[in-house]
Amino acid sequence: MIQDPISLAFSTPFVMDLTRIRFDDMVSFIVGILLAVTAHAEAQAFAATFFGDAQTDNSGRFHFNPLLHLDISGTICFLAAGFGWPKPVLMKFEQFSRPRLYMLLASLAGPFANFLLASIAGSVIWLFREYGVEDRVFGMVMAVNLTMAVYHLLPIPPLAGSAILPIVFPALIKVWPSRIAGWAGAAVLILYFGFERVSGRHDVGGILSQLAGRLYQIFIS
Repeated sequence: MIQDPISLAFSTPFVMDLTRIRFDDMVSFIVGILLAVTAHAEAQAFAATFFGDAQTDNSGRFHFNPLLHLDISGTICFLAAGFGWPKPVLMKFEQFSRPRLYMLLASLAGPFANFLLASIAGSVIWLFREYGVEDRVFGMVMAVNLTMAVYHLLPIPPLAGSAILPIVFPALIKVWPSRIAGWAGAAVLILYFGFERVSGRHDVGGILSQLAGRLYQIFIS
């Protein structure tokens, strides 16, 4: 007998409503954020190392401590728009044999890891469902990671998709990633998606949220 798809326990992306805080959702959201930023940053570090950017001291890369991966502006964006970013992973493009290509691939390893983590969470949800158990934590983990994977395709720093800019504009590789561009991009993202939330408009966010929501439904159907 084919079971009906699991209904969404919350919207995707999940955005915390400060006027009606549910403690279980808040805890699940925090867990989802910590897992998402850790998987994202560690995957980028691993890919950068794999492509040739090996460093003598990897303590700043491979520590699997989510608190050390949290970025202030990225965390604010999580609260404002349901997605965010970890602290940037330092990459030295001169270590790559093909700098622009490997910089892009190493950056995209982050959202790819988020997608894989969402897939694992979806498998756990399916397993629980087989035993008649409904779980909100793994559902939230999947929602946060899918949202992060989708939104990071935007070519705006500090998002992973911005690594395509040095391919389009080769001169940028010498100054990429730019700390100033990261700060400016973070401000634009927080202000824009914060405005969408306050105004009720869903332009760019609406398109990306629909994609994340459809992926969520596919994973849990």
